[in-house]
Order: sequence, then C-alpha cells, then structure tokens
Amino acid sequence: MKKSFLLYLIMSVFLIGYCACDNDEENFDTATTGQVIKVPDDIKSFNSVTKEIVFEKNISIKQDVRGNEKVEFRIAGNGHFTVGSISSISSVIYNAPVLLGDYQRYYLYDGYPVVDVLQNEVRNQEERDENMQKIKKAWSNFLKVLNEAGKLKQ
Repeated sequence: MKKSFLLYLIMSVFLIGYCACDNDEENFDTATTGQVIKVPDDIKSFNSVTKEIVFEKNISIKQDVRGNEKVEFRIAGNGHFTVGSISSISSVIYNAPVLLGDYQRYYLYDGYPVVDVLQNEVRNQEERDENMQKIKKAWSNFLKVLNEAGKLKQ
C-alpha cells in the first residue's frame, strides 16, 4: 500500500511539473522584462475610453496576481514602455500602469483596482499620476501610432 501511494505521489509530481512547463513557441518576442508587444503590428485595436486592448493574434499574456510578470510595448521605432501584467482576481493594490487580464480580455489601466474602491483615493491617484508621467512620452507615441494605423477607438 505504501509503495502504491509513493508511486502515485511521484507520478503526480512529475505530471504537475511537466504540465507547468512553458511553451516557448509563442508568436511574440521575449525580452528581459517579459513579453513584448509590437505596436501597432500586434494590436488589433485599443479603446481609449474603456482601455480595452485587442491583440491581432489570439495570444495569451502571462499574468501574476502580484504584477511581477511584465509586458513591454515597443512602439514602431519610437520608444517603449513596460507594464505589470495582472489578473482580475488580484487583491494587490498596484499604483503603476498594468495590463489587466479578465477572461481573455485585456485592459491597459493606470493601476489596479480602480481608485474608487480604495481607502485613500487621493494618495493612490497621485501615485498613479506620477507613474503615468514617467511614461508620458511613450504613452503619447503609443496613442499616436495606433491612431495613424486606424487602430485607436474613442
């Protein structure tokens, strides 16, 4: 009985380890910061009101509830910015730009969750504004390039 259990345990660990391996055959580059999105090529549309971003290919963005996964947006020879990639189930306050994944839909927000649900709205919004200011030029280029490519919705 003990041998069967031990064999079952070893096989379970092996199977879980095998399933957890990443598939490196994805359709985007990787950088030291994580995944790379080429702007405008990899983006189908970006809604500047709802902040929803739709990708050209059905890609899966790695997410982390703490925002440790990073996604770099490289803007057609015109700079880049990096955001944390988080899941909608995250309970961590993130006051920097994030790519939020919510049931195969993605949103580019200035932070997570929305400041309305936080105790200190003003302080959190000030910190988010400061962090957005750091990527202001790249963000402007991002919107400009998407607009020129006809991929910016308003």
